[in-house]
Amino acid sequence: MRSMSPFPEISAILLAAGTSSRLGRNKLLLPLGGGCVVQRAARTLIDSRAAEVIVVTGHQDAKVRAALEGMSVRIAHNPDFNSGQASSLLAGLKAAQESADGYLFALGDQPLIHTDLVDRLIASFASRASSASGDGGPLAAAPFFRGRRGNPVVISSRLRERIESLTGDEGARSILKSIMDESPARLAAIEAENENIFRDIDTPDDFDRLNNIFTDV
Repeated sequence: MRSMSPFPEISAILLAAGTSSRLGRNKLLLPLGGGCVVQRAARTLIDSRAAEVIVVTGHQDAKVRAALEGMSVRIAHNPDFNSGQASSLLAGLKAAQESADGYLFALGDQPLIHTDLVDRLIASFASRASSASGDGGPLAAAPFFRGRRGNPVVISSRLRERIESLTGDEGARSILKSIMDESPARLAAIEAENENIFRDIDTPDDFDRLNNIFTDV
């Protein structure tokens, strides 16, 4: 993590607990670009302005931990990973520093996300928070491409209780939707350069497409 101004202090939480059921094998451990998928996703956050990086593990915990050995991350194991993504968000929150101003939630199967995008999200969240708009500052920050929201996202620590109330596989979508519907001015939006904010790995075809990108570079 690079040094940054006192505000905001962002805890980056990488969600890496899923079973990869649609793929049939653990997508986070698939070889990609000289490493594996989860290593590339973690490196993006480590190189960013985030104050810390927490990786939430679940399925094949020992193997994911081994893949991340030696990297500047802290592991938070989620024993309830089968209950859905909400339990992983909660595991990440419990492990995060109490002083965090916000939480950046990233997906372990999005290896095309670049550090520059993460830093732009954090900077946008910070600049809005320090503005004299009088609206109480941002509640979240998110990337968009052609009007469609993608990942990763930043959510203010002021919404911690709302995150903790999530259940099942809900994730943070409902929180972001309510902000966009009820208080759009409190969402710090940035424009992404391409569709990488949507690209994840759910199927063998998804992985083949990503692998071809790294092979062609």
